[in-house]
Amino acid sequence: MADQEQEHHVEAPPSMEHIDRTELYTSLPVRIQFLHSFLEFGPEDVAALIAGQKYVKALIPAIVNIVYKKLLKYDITARVFTTRNSRDEGPVTSWATEDSAQIMHRKMFLRWYLTKLNSDCTRMEYWEYLDKVGLMHVGKGRKNPLHVEYVFLGPCLGFIQDAMFEAILSHPRLELYRKIALIKALGKVIWIQNDLMERWHNTDALEFLEEEPIDEDDALKEGYLHGKQVLGEDDASTVLGRPIEEATHLMDGMSMGRCPFSGMARPDPAHLERQRAVPSRPAVVNASGNGLSEYHIPGTPRLKLVNGRTVLKQNLDPNPFSDAAASDEKKI
Repeated sequence: MADQEQEHHVEAPPSMEHIDRTELYTSLPVRIQFLHSFLEFGPEDVAALIAGQKYVKALIPAIVNIVYKKLLKYDITARVFTTRNSRDEGPVTSWATEDSAQIMHRKMFLRWYLTKLNSDCTRMEYWEYLDKVGLMHVGKGRKNPLHVEYVFLGPCLGFIQDAMFEAILSHPRLELYRKIALIKALGKVIWIQNDLMERWHNTDALEFLEEEPIDEDDALKEGYLHGKQVLGEDDASTVLGRPIEEATHLMDGMSMGRCPFSGMARPDPAHLERQRAVPSRPAVVNASGNGLSEYHIPGTPRLKLVNGRTVLKQNLDPNPFSDAAASDEKKI
């Protein structure tokens, strides 16, 4: 046929942001930037994480304990502490217990990891380390290889998130809008960590797969990135190698065997009511002098039910938790 049908190519609309698929799978900064954009992880989330550091820090010892209780509850997860490979179904020579030296050692590293998760997320080193956590569970980046299948890693992250969110939401003194802002920000960080674990296990984009070069210095010891120590030397150290109190001015740690919020006075009903109706706060300002929020306070939901109707964020009062906003909403 003289006239052959040609493929019709239409450019994407100018309003669409272009994402290069090759870079998405081969460049960690591009992947992180896309995840930040898609999840809308921005300055408000950073501000919420900074403000909530002391609350998360108080939870870490208790979370470490319950995570290892959970992992030792099932033979299929407990055996990995001996075999170092969740695919190994052979006989187990010994079973780890909560009091064994190996588990105490693993608890120390989980405390350091959660401290890292609770540190400065504005640096690329932070996300590089979260990516290395995923790498280390597929037998790479360690002197003694460790293979843990994703079916165990995903639920473990979910268990940590559930415990963390429950404790934050039940905090007796933290105002409602701060609770919302903190769990939203933590949820985004945990889901990015989930992606950085899962990406080492799935078969997407095999055409881009290359053997990951292993830094010999990194492979010798845990807690190193590019030959530099990024996890503390002891329980009192941060990922920056400084005491936690010096680095973040967080409150003193709690004992591992009790609720991190125990001992706090129970708030009176008036205080609980103020959690629902929080007065407006001045906008947070970053280092460049720009406001972190142009309009709404951190924690403002994208959608809110008002008198049985769903209202979009842009149609809400600047502080939808205030009494003034509630009275205005009744007029809608």
